[in-house]
Amino acid sequence: MKMIIAHLPNGTFEAARTELNDLGVLRITMSDVHSTSAQSAITLRYRGATVKTHLRAELRLECVATNGQFPAVIDVLCGIAGPYGQVAALDIDDLQPHWPQDDLFCEDPRREAAVH
Repeated sequence: MKMIIAHLPNGTFEAARTELNDLGVLRITMSDVHSTSAQSAITLRYRGATVKTHLRAELRLECVATNGQFPAVIDVLCGIAGPYGQVAALDIDDLQPHWPQDDLFCEDPRREAAVH
């Protein structure tokens, strides 16, 4: 299994979600982030004032794909990301998929209330 992290341009959420759902990747996490790169500064207007910044608003997508889904997911995300996006993958075969329920609360006195 692979964990895939991609920085995509704003406005590409629906395209990414639709294409990943078609590939069988039904669970994704999206976050609004700001990133910087070697590109020149951009000029924005904030409350009437002109501001130069190197930060660009992007979407950060995280998902987990099986080894069979992985090549197609990478192709889809690289196509959506375009020349300025980034796509990375981490091998997660050795990670534990979840914690046993008994270890979640350990000696926490709130355990009975949370479990029942």
